Amino acid sequence: MIQNEQIEICGLAFTFSIEVSNGSQLEIDLTAEPAPDLPDTHLVRFAAHARGDESLTICDLSVKWSVPAIDMHGFYAGPPAPEELAKLPYWWIRKQVGANSGFPFIALFHRGGANRFAFGLLDQITETALDGELVEATRSYQFHWHKPIGQAHLSTSELIETLFVSAARCPWPEVLRAYAHAVDRAWPQPKLPVPESAYEPVFCTWTAIHHDVSQAWVLDNARRAAALGFGTWLTDDGWFTSKASFADYRYTGDWQPDRAKFPDFVGHVHAVQEMGLRYVLWVAPFMVGDASQAARRDAHLLGEATTTMRFRNLSPRRRETRQVVGDLIERLMRDYELDGLKIDFVDALALDNLVTTDTDYCTLGEGVYDILSAAIDRAQAVKPDALIEFRNSYANLASRRYANIYRASDVPINFAMNRWQVTMLRLLAPDRAVHLDPALWHPGDSEENVAVHLINIICSVPMVSIELDRYPQAHLDLLRYWIGFYNTHRDTIIHGRFAPEIRLGHVPIIRFTGSSEQIVGIYDDVPCALGSDPLPLWILNASTRPFVEVSPDNLAGPHLVCTRDRFGRIIDERTITFPAACLPVEVGGSIEVRPL
Repeated sequence: MIQNEQIEICGLAFTFSIEVSNGSQLEIDLTAEPAPDLPDTHLVRFAAHARGDESLTICDLSVKWSVPAIDMHGFYAGPPAPEELAKLPYWWIRKQVGANSGFPFIALFHRGGANRFAFGLLDQITETALDGELVEATRSYQFHWHKPIGQAHLSTSELIETLFVSAARCPWPEVLRAYAHAVDRAWPQPKLPVPESAYEPVFCTWTAIHHDVSQAWVLDNARRAAALGFGTWLTDDGWFTSKASFADYRYTGDWQPDRAKFPDFVGHVHAVQEMGLRYVLWVAPFMVGDASQAARRDAHLLGEATTTMRFRNLSPRRRETRQVVGDLIERLMRDYELDGLKIDFVDALALDNLVTTDTDYCTLGEGVYDILSAAIDRAQAVKPDALIEFRNSYANLASRRYANIYRASDVPINFAMNRWQVTMLRLLAPDRAVHLDPALWHPGDSEENVAVHLINIICSVPMVSIELDRYPQAHLDLLRYWIGFYNTHRDTIIHGRFAPEIRLGHVPIIRFTGSSEQIVGIYDDVPCALGSDPLPLWILNASTRPFVEVSPDNLAGPHLVCTRDRFGRIIDERTITFPAACLPVEVGGSIEVRPL
């Protein structure tokens, strides 16, 4: 049985349809009210229940509407796909979101960054398909959102969903913030606390050495990393097998250290911690490789993954998986006395990864949320300030319950995309610690390029992964200076006001304003308005020009201007009376401006 209801909001007509399989007669209530954060923003509430006391078995809830493509040039749908972050779609859009991947929100905006229309669902758990198509005949976008998808059905006495609709004429990140606030008001879930240690610079093994990580390599490079100012060590994939190859996960699932590589795993963890580093370990708790003992032991729980990398997944729709994953997480934290875990491949859970029709959770999202919530509660019982990292593809508003670190992913050399991903994550979840993807560069690259790369990676919590014993001393000196700069100015960079300038697919400038200073990162050849705030100011030059163009310059009067090279050495210090149009500084260098 299908029932339809319509409502008009912000000049757009929305059609809500609900399909139930048990033939129940439904009573539907469809209302709208203004959202409290922004003008021209509404919350459309859809509620359906059966007449009488019978329960509902819901096959599908869908919303359809059309938007004229007027004065809009950009599109945002959240991580992980870069093409969905800037380009206005010119054919069709298909995105699936749920507790383990993305979140149900899109924005259409003007090329200057102002919102034109934004839409979101407040339910963050249920798997939802976000479909859109450009209809050339009408010059409009047609959208169709529907849930649940896959094999799921919703069994409930009453279904309530709320659609967020905004036509507010303001920067689209402000609309995203209002949407997140609406989610939090409707769903006040507990959130995993973020300890200050989550903001320490991280050294990761992955891009440096991939699966060839070993106890000897870790101890040597951890000592070097600690001396360079890093605060956290992350041992990534490869610690549990000597047979791994790239994109082949057949040996995952048992999660025991490989004794040939790590003859004393607990001892080496303690040794790294004694160097002043926290120790975080990589694990993919749902992943079971084809060659593992777990593949035989847990065969009744296994379903397919979304990749073809020689592994399957523990089904998140089976309650027994809750015990298996929880036991693993607690064992790793307790037996190896870890400071945290990098939890990977949550987004590889297929919507239909069932080996039987027996399910304990109605949807994949419900299972993922309950299983990971319980597992991280057990990790916290071992270590209350445990660090739990999620990649950006499954870092969303739901996963704040069981992750306190969100990380950009798979852009190790592309620092522009790395900075973009981090910017998007910081806007989405300012209450999480947001880490860069591990920075990597060639040991033969120029000092200028390395300095520019490092200026990029200190726009949030920096992460680096290179072979420290094989890089030139000049590169290590640059690394020591810029990691030191981040540590010295971390309060401003992390806890100050974060104000990126966002253009289509690019972030040319980011301003960080703290209680006692300002920092401006310039990442493209663009003029920079310095503002009129009397606080001391740092300008970091990651452009391609050996000067900073100040236009318009709102500073006035005499200021002490200290120019540093890319290693942080002072090369010039003089008094300049503003306004000034141009400040010379080498690429990869910085300028400090202090009022007199």
